[in-house]
Amino acid sequence: MRIKTLCLSLLTGFLLSTSTGYAACDRADVVVYGGTPGGIAAAIQAGRLKKKVILLEPTQHVGGLMSNGLTKTDASPRENVYGGITDEFLDRAKQRYNISDPVRIYFESKWAESTFDRLLLAANVKVETEQRVLKTVRANKVIKEIGMTSGRSFCGSVFIDASYEGDLMLKAAVETIVGRESRDKYGESAAGVQKLARPLVGDKQILVDPYIVPGKRDSGLLPGIIGVGQKKLGSADTSLMAFNYRLCVTPNANNRIPFTQPEGYEPLRYEATARFLAALQKAAIPVNPAHFIGGGDTVEGKMDVNSTRYFSTNVWHIGYEYTTGTEAKRKQISAMVRNHIQGLMWFAQSDPRVPKAVRDYTARFGYCADEFTDNGGFPRQMYVRQARRLVGQFVLTQKNLVNKTTFNDTIGLGYYPMDEHGMVRTVVSGYIADETRESIGVGPYEIPYRAMLPKKTQVTNLIVPVAISASHAAFTSVRVEPTFMVLGQAAGAAAALAPGGNVNNVNISTLRNTLKQHKQILKFSK
Repeated sequence: MRIKTLCLSLLTGFLLSTSTGYAACDRADVVVYGGTPGGIAAAIQAGRLKKKVILLEPTQHVGGLMSNGLTKTDASPRENVYGGITDEFLDRAKQRYNISDPVRIYFESKWAESTFDRLLLAANVKVETEQRVLKTVRANKVIKEIGMTSGRSFCGSVFIDASYEGDLMLKAAVETIVGRESRDKYGESAAGVQKLARPLVGDKQILVDPYIVPGKRDSGLLPGIIGVGQKKLGSADTSLMAFNYRLCVTPNANNRIPFTQPEGYEPLRYEATARFLAALQKAAIPVNPAHFIGGGDTVEGKMDVNSTRYFSTNVWHIGYEYTTGTEAKRKQISAMVRNHIQGLMWFAQSDPRVPKAVRDYTARFGYCADEFTDNGGFPRQMYVRQARRLVGQFVLTQKNLVNKTTFNDTIGLGYYPMDEHGMVRTVVSGYIADETRESIGVGPYEIPYRAMLPKKTQVTNLIVPVAISASHAAFTSVRVEPTFMVLGQAAGAAAALAPGGNVNNVNISTLRNTLKQHKQILKFSK
């Protein structure tokens, strides 16, 4: 009987190990999916707490947006807000670039990636690149294994989804949301559909015809404009913020790759931009020569090019399709956004409808030859400002940020304004109109551990520090890299402390004390 039981046990173990179709698992105590700054901080913290850690990154490079052009950080560090690994990284930048300003701490993308690599190595984190999640294997509420498109699989006691897209938590079948909630859902003034308005520059309203043939509705809408009109204010929808790439450019002739016309360049794609510029000139509003390049000076003669409010590097109305799409669809959208931005830079320096001063200024710049050297000087990763979000044990909302809610399980601080990029560009009374919501300042606020945890009835060994459980309105503040690093460090500590891998049973007092020992800031003090 004992022999029969043993044979049955061995057979069951064999079936479990082969049922996924993958080779034997690579095992670790903590498996982190997503080499974003948040994922890196999680891996480093767990490693420093002597856990065996594997960090999985879908691309060939770690660092997320901070290694891909976002070097003029969206959330400049404030004293008494960012501590721990976030502060450690920024201190290294200050030393490397001899920066004395305590707030404006900038760096190069290539330096960010190499610094992350060194920190991960020092924490004994095993990094595996080109590993994209395909499926999870669960036993009841416990993730046992994740299978990758590469054919490999990884097993761990605790899993951390630190991807921008929230792909691991989707595969784990926890509750998520794509889009924005209604105003009534959580009682948020900034939630849901907002009021449309035509472009306003200074005190002058700018009228831009949206039709391919001006004045002729039947000719169709210009690219980048949809015909939804004004939807019910405060209603829920699936809109997400516009995406772009954060370009790194330079005027240094010795390090400059000139802007060139991309393959498949379509002038019609920039027709709305040309009409906007023409409307500015008609209204006697001067066009800044740096209209397309901006003023994002960083270090070593480089600039971080972000979007501007009207007709810039941002591409609207693609977030939902990207987030819910296949990997092939995501690659298609990313390539389209890259082509749009390359075409925009070419348009800005070559099209006669662009004021000459703007063309001449833009032509002084080009991509940095010493950045993204395997990608033609163009950032490798698109700026996914928001995608899928967890709906977990606690949903962080506008009220928590504005009212400075205190929590017994606070594991870090955020502070960036509730800043919403383009959501909807449509037509009102025959002219282009955009959704408008002014940025809402919220100051430092606490974030609870529960906002990173799936509901207890769903999965017990998963932590989500990037696509956290927050309303759309709150996420417009949470979404910046230093805050993701704060959350990542907390996730790494919690994963290391989770008894039996159950993240719900972490002793909050021990977690908070551990974070304090590792210099995380849990309470704001002036």
